[in-house]
Amino acid sequence: MSQPAPRRQLPEPLSGLPEQPVVELGAGHPWLTLSEINRLVRQQGLAPALARAWLLDQLLQAIPLDPAHERQLVEAWMERQGAGNGAERQAWLQRQRLLTADLPALACREARLRHFREERFAAEVEVQFLRRKPELDQAVYSLLRVGDRQLAEELYQRLRDDGADFGTLASRYGEGRERHSRGLFGPLPLTAAHPEISGRLRVGQPGQLWPPFAANRHWVLLRLEEQLPARLNEPTRTRMMDELFEAWLQQRLQLLLSGEPLPELAPIPPAPAQP
Repeated sequence: MSQPAPRRQLPEPLSGLPEQPVVELGAGHPWLTLSEINRLVRQQGLAPALARAWLLDQLLQAIPLDPAHERQLVEAWMERQGAGNGAERQAWLQRQRLLTADLPALACREARLRHFREERFAAEVEVQFLRRKPELDQAVYSLLRVGDRQLAEELYQRLRDDGADFGTLASRYGEGRERHSRGLFGPLPLTAAHPEISGRLRVGQPGQLWPPFAANRHWVLLRLEEQLPARLNEPTRTRMMDELFEAWLQQRLQLLLSGEPLPELAPIPPAPAQP
């Protein structure tokens, strides 16, 4: 008659409390008790991260994928981990303390989230882009700051009338970072500049040189080199959907943390099968 397999001995809990262990930190490593976990959540401010993980888990379980596509994603993901089929894969799973059932959640996470973002937010992308465009527009410009108005007027005349080199003047007379960059800034978002600067850059034309104006206790010489207006291309479209998704997730997170009921997820159609 075969003998039952001996129960694995767990090491001592970190807290030293005589409770049933609930979480192991690693195979053969100390484990945390329920009271220890609750204490860490309170004292280390882990509740938002734990709540966010739970919300993402619930969402991912609600996003269907074509079974054949899911298998392809799992196999491709395992290949990237350097673990093929059979014994090699089982050894890898054991080292990572994972089950075969965990693989779809790991391998298909991005595909599921990408499908959800497309289904849920694609129609809102253009509105989000138009709302955000003033913050996304960029420019390249030359800038020189001096503390003396008379010097600023003199340098402006040399730039306008004598064809002086902006970079040379900025390196010699600049009182800010322009001394080290030959006056050249950008590409930078227009919102990153002082309002007196960004307002001019937004309406100016490439090559336009403005007379000296005051900003932040300096007299500023400014020339627009290049305008880079934001465009709704594929990378920007992806960014807009990511922002919409994050705002949506943050709303649900705040509801969860405040004990409010969560709105039900609308049914999500399956992602199309991949060729």
